[in-house]
Amino acid sequence: MERALDLAQRTVREARAVVANLRPTALDDFGLAAALKLEVETLLREGWKIDYCQELGDERLPAPVETALFRMAQESLTNVRKHADTTEVRIVLGRSGTTVSLEVRDRGQGFDPGAVPYNGGADERVGLVGMRERITLLGGQFTIESTPGAGTRVMAAVPLVNGDAGQGR
Repeated sequence: MERALDLAQRTVREARAVVANLRPTALDDFGLAAALKLEVETLLREGWKIDYCQELGDERLPAPVETALFRMAQESLTNVRKHADTTEVRIVLGRSGTTVSLEVRDRGQGFDPGAVPYNGGADERVGLVGMRERITLLGGQFTIESTPGAGTRVMAAVPLVNGDAGQGR
């Protein structure tokens, strides 16, 4: 029984890894800024109030950076939908020198980030850990700021190798 449980847990971890590495076709076709805009437009049609600001224009970033930031935005928006009790969100995508940044801020109910387990236990919030891992694997910084009753702010800053956004694909 114990071996079966271990096998099932390993299979779930491997499946999550495969899914996490899938790259949305919108990124290949249009780039990060446009792919995020498509996500925003979908949510606007559902009645969300989203302020989307981006400074990249048509600039393309290395594929791993685009994928990590896109998935971070998706997971942040999923968390807003599931936990924040709001549909008001601000998304800011920018670049300063050799660093690209993404911020997703909601005006929801917030939470205590210190109370979220990050040790791989059964109560762990897989989405938060996955976002952190994606960003730190790229040498970036990942931050969550939240206070119960005051919304949540999820931020990432990722360095671009040699300052070159390039095609990287």
